[in-house]
Amino acid sequence: MILIYLLKVSACTVIFFATYQVLLSKLTFFKLNRLYLLSAIIFSFLIPALTVESTREVVVQKQELLTQVAYGKGETTETDFEGGGATTNHQIDWSQTLTILYFFIAAGLMLRTLWMIGYVSFSIRKSVSSKVGTLVYVPADSAIKNCSFLNKIIVDESLGEPEQKLVISHEMAHVVQAHAIDKLLINFIACILWFNPIIYFWRNAMAHNHEFLADEAVLKLADRNLYASLLLNLATPPTNTIVNSFSKLPLKNRITMMYKKPNSSLRKLLYFLAVPVVLLCIVAFINRKEIIVQRNVDGVNQSFSSLAANQNQFYKTSIVLNPNAKPAFKETEVVLVLDAGHGGKDGASVALDGQREKDMNLRAVKILKEEAVKRGIKVRLTRNSDEFVSLRDRLPLQAATAFISIHHNATPKGAAVVFGGIEVYVSKLNSNIKIAEELGAGILSKLKQGRGIAVQDSLKNASLLLLRESKTPAVLIELGNITDQKSLDFIKQEANLRKISNLILDGFVVFSKRGC
Repeated sequence: MILIYLLKVSACTVIFFATYQVLLSKLTFFKLNRLYLLSAIIFSFLIPALTVESTREVVVQKQELLTQVAYGKGETTETDFEGGGATTNHQIDWSQTLTILYFFIAAGLMLRTLWMIGYVSFSIRKSVSSKVGTLVYVPADSAIKNCSFLNKIIVDESLGEPEQKLVISHEMAHVVQAHAIDKLLINFIACILWFNPIIYFWRNAMAHNHEFLADEAVLKLADRNLYASLLLNLATPPTNTIVNSFSKLPLKNRITMMYKKPNSSLRKLLYFLAVPVVLLCIVAFINRKEIIVQRNVDGVNQSFSSLAANQNQFYKTSIVLNPNAKPAFKETEVVLVLDAGHGGKDGASVALDGQREKDMNLRAVKILKEEAVKRGIKVRLTRNSDEFVSLRDRLPLQAATAFISIHHNATPKGAAVVFGGIEVYVSKLNSNIKIAEELGAGILSKLKQGRGIAVQDSLKNASLLLLRESKTPAVLIELGNITDQKSLDFIKQEANLRKISNLILDGFVVFSKRGC
């Protein structure tokens, strides 16, 4: 999610900087330009972090919850897989990999910036010939001279007195106007948005603006031609983004601005065009929180309303939660543990089209996780790649609201398919079977509202280790029979898996908000 947020921030910087370049960069209102550049970068970070609320009423037919728990015929048992010799095919989680890579590079750039600050400070102390308050005089061969750093002004002691006065006047403007704060801010922001090329242009624009402001302050007292000549004589290549140098190449823009006729005050109206730009970014990148008022209508035309809030940082969804219901557990957040059955050397069954059940389980779990995240549900996975995990290692160790293991059924070759649809399993041997039944019955009742694939009418009992020994309320869901062509055709489609996932989550949400 952090990468999505940063991409939104980057998109805002592109829009704001394009506006600056096209409308404002050539104006002589340097203080207003500085204000725009600082405000726009702050807005770029602020807008994607904000959330607006909207209210919508939903009228639904009141449905009776599945209160009676029934079991289908037949029981299932299993043993832990102990096959050998197969190699594990690890799939790369690109989202996690990119996030780690981003933070690694950002941290490296932060350390580099801090090192640069320390290096400049050390070099100044090492080169000092004399000091007068914040004025620091250094030899002519010093690498750092004729510049300002934080509140210090570093001057070449070999310059004549008139030249020194101009340099000091210029650098004093940087110090008094606190340009060092701008520089530190934009340099650290560049570390955060290192992947965004616009931020480097932004940093250069702020540096140019600082020089325009300092030049403007000097030219109120100094001769323009003499000052321009000194800038050319003391020009140095750009080597450091931390200090404000008196004269740093290239000088074309600075010389142009020094001799440019000030713009008419009417041109300040252009800055009001920033308002629709801000509104555009708000419409495009702000997050939305939907407050849903649910009005349930029962069979005798009686109705009641309940208020629910669904907040998602990057997506919009229509889940309705009942905030007045008693929580089923004491943990402060709703946590769902999802298990993709089998994996690695345990390939399990093979579908009619050649897919392995282990791969189909993982695909379904990742889709289920995506839909859960959209609803603001915290999810933990027992595996997120093609790896073998023993049954006991899959059992939740940390506190969680529920544990759901995802599988696909299969019929032995040559045998008739008895049932090709979705089945929900619990274990009567679990010490907390009543809570597991409540979870399973709630999910099953929601799944039965779906269309396109058959759903078992009742829960099934299974003497499975995951269901038997889980301390967290646990169910196992067979999403369909992969040796039945009709069932396989349905569950192969991502849209259908997402519909099934949302029905499962509907049942989970009701369970998580019900009393014990």
